[in-house]
Amino acid sequence: MATAQAIATKILNDILAGHFDPTLDRYRLVPKATISTQPKTLLELWDLWVGSLDLPEYTLANHYRWTRVMIAKSNPGLTDTIWLTKSKVSARTYKDRLSFVRSCCKWGLAKGLIETNPYENIKLRKADSKEIKPFSSQEIKQIIQGFNDLFPHYTDFVIFLLATGVRTSEAIGLRWSHLDFSKGEIIIKESLPKDPNGNGYTRIRKETKTGNIRYLSMPDDLRSLLMSLKPQKVEPDGLVFKTPEGCIIDADNFRSRYWTLVLKQCQIPYRKPYTTRHTMGSHAIEQGIPITGVAYLLGHKNSRMVIETYGHMVNRPELPDIPIS
Repeated sequence: MATAQAIATKILNDILAGHFDPTLDRYRLVPKATISTQPKTLLELWDLWVGSLDLPEYTLANHYRWTRVMIAKSNPGLTDTIWLTKSKVSARTYKDRLSFVRSCCKWGLAKGLIETNPYENIKLRKADSKEIKPFSSQEIKQIIQGFNDLFPHYTDFVIFLLATGVRTSEAIGLRWSHLDFSKGEIIIKESLPKDPNGNGYTRIRKETKTGNIRYLSMPDDLRSLLMSLKPQKVEPDGLVFKTPEGCIIDADNFRSRYWTLVLKQCQIPYRKPYTTRHTMGSHAIEQGIPITGVAYLLGHKNSRMVIETYGHMVNRPELPDIPIS
């Protein structure tokens, strides 16, 4: 009865203070943490939480790793949030860090390791709206011609990026077994990003960013291009696009040594190679492909990202007819 009364009192106090936990996780009976595991800092709590998740090495080496680095640099206490709220990071990074730390503290709260989650009600930063500037039809022609003139080996790789809108790591990791010429399909099922645990050059084969498999149809001109690249003796696991030396394309090296120079030569305002993805999406919207279809082509789990990114292009109304003359 004494325990029940204590829980009831805690619930009442939280209601009055506006901190009631509707999941009731905060009020469940959990074993008290032993002295050896009782965290005294956020970093200690973070390590306990991450250790409980049993995450693969690749996942740990990305956002979890960088969030830990940021926490370790400031080494805040369990209830100190200034290290994050006053940090000079982008709105996107802030959102990611807050989400991870909020989940960490929610776990700590449920385990009885902390008394409150100080990150629960922290608001996100307002992101600066950036206008997406996809390449126009004229710029596309200039870029292709520019690669033909300066670096012809990479022309087909650039055309593939522009035509399909796939992520750069997906194009880099494309195998011959992913091309079905009989059905006229390109199967996007894997990517070949850099290994975060490597030396900066090694890559690791993994599923696509969202884990989806998508089938892209081959227009006649793209089919002809891919057929022209097909070697007489095809190795199913061989890469479709490689460096002139037959190595894996390094995205950063490609951008700095080839992409940047071509855009400069063509006098086209610089945009990252990722803009090829926005270019396909924008042209698809302009040509009347439904938002759900564009989401599929881009490999998104749903249409939310497409609406947020290209919503201004969909059903854009005309100004009313005002008698100004």
